[in-house]
Amino acid sequence: MTSCCGTALEIDTAMLTVWAAFGIGVTTSLGHCIGMCGPLISTFSLAQGKTDHRIRNLLPALLVYHVGRVNSYAIIGLLFALLAAAAQAAGPTNEVRGWLFLVSGVLMILLGMGLKGWLPTTRIVESSRLGRFTAEKFMSLVGTRSMAGRYMLGMANGFLPCGPVYAVAVAALTAPTPLHGAHTMAMFGLGTMPVLIAVGLGAGRLASSLQRKFNFVAAILVMIVGLEFLFRAGKLFGFIEAIKWGFLPVW
Repeated sequence: MTSCCGTALEIDTAMLTVWAAFGIGVTTSLGHCIGMCGPLISTFSLAQGKTDHRIRNLLPALLVYHVGRVNSYAIIGLLFALLAAAAQAAGPTNEVRGWLFLVSGVLMILLGMGLKGWLPTTRIVESSRLGRFTAEKFMSLVGTRSMAGRYMLGMANGFLPCGPVYAVAVAALTAPTPLHGAHTMAMFGLGTMPVLIAVGLGAGRLASSLQRKFNFVAAILVMIVGLEFLFRAGKLFGFIEAIKWGFLPVW
């Protein structure tokens, strides 16, 4: 069955990717994000003024800030999915989608291995000249007190080079529609919000050993989605007839 938004099967499998993105967001926030974004968010919180009545005064600022960050993720997902849609319009749908799944799967596995520390991919992404430039500009604006300024600061944070963000953005390349791509990235961002809001409110950091464990779980999730994409590519290219879990068909 088809619709204006893609086939029913494509939409069902895309929703699996959306929920996987949410899980990656939750686990990544407990490991990688605390280390990378935690200092930025703590600096933002301190720059907002006195700490008395912290939740009442600071929570609205943090919520607006993180809404901006999630919106920037959704824009990234939308752009990646639009790029994929343009590629599909230029050639045979199954063949192009096969290549999109193949490239996305390989990149996600590489980025997942980088998140675990087995490859330098995450370090290369986050230590780039663009990353340093964006971080410097971010730090120069953390004292903003207007809601619009806080929102735009969150948007800027969302565009900071980040391994997990890039990994989920790659997944958006396989979305059946641009809206599904935006949804995938937005769910990733929503998954990171609770922990990073708690960090902004002054909650203590997790022990390094726990952060490493959550990083490991996030890396495994990223690589599982990457493997799933490789299997889908194999099916679209005709190398795999069907994928089953025991006697149950998966695709």
